[in-house]
Amino acid sequence: MELTDLNTIDAVIDYVRTFGVMAPLVAFGLFVVQAALPVFPYIILAAAGGILFGFKLGFLLSWSGALAGATIAYWVCRLLAADWAERKLKQRFGYDVNRTDGWLAFWSIVVARIVPVIPTPIINAAAAVGGVSFWNFFFSSAIGKIPSAVLYTGLGLALFRTRDIKLALIIIAAIIALAVAGRYYAKERFFKTPSQHH
Repeated sequence: MELTDLNTIDAVIDYVRTFGVMAPLVAFGLFVVQAALPVFPYIILAAAGGILFGFKLGFLLSWSGALAGATIAYWVCRLLAADWAERKLKQRFGYDVNRTDGWLAFWSIVVARIVPVIPTPIINAAAAVGGVSFWNFFFSSAIGKIPSAVLYTGLGLALFRTRDIKLALIIIAAIIALAVAGRYYAKERFFKTPSQHH
């Protein structure tokens, strides 16, 4: 089976189950791949993880695997393109990546992780070549990935194991509320014009 075939929850569950006792390790690997190169949807993988391993282990695998994948992608981009990007940014825009505001970068990444609008590879690459330190990237990503891992793992359990429609609706509502709140916060915090800050 090709990784691109893992586009339904049933397909992911059937695939991972074939590995027996190695299933958790395989699931972790899939989360790593998805975070670095999203060839299948995170929500499907996280939901399948919840069904296969229960909420606690499913959450741990989805969160840690996604964080590991993002970390690998960060270092690959940094090692291969950071110097080139730094020169280009300085030549074309006069921007010095060494002067990146660490606090602003931290919360920008947290919000970008929570609000599923910007693709994960773009966040990883932008942080790597934009002067964001590794630990800043790591901890902001760790925080930002918690809500989606909790919600999507729980959503999988609610929809496909317990058939608890009420819980599923609550989780869906929470995802929507979180997305709206995150988008509003990002707009208010990061996209004000200079006159609005005074």
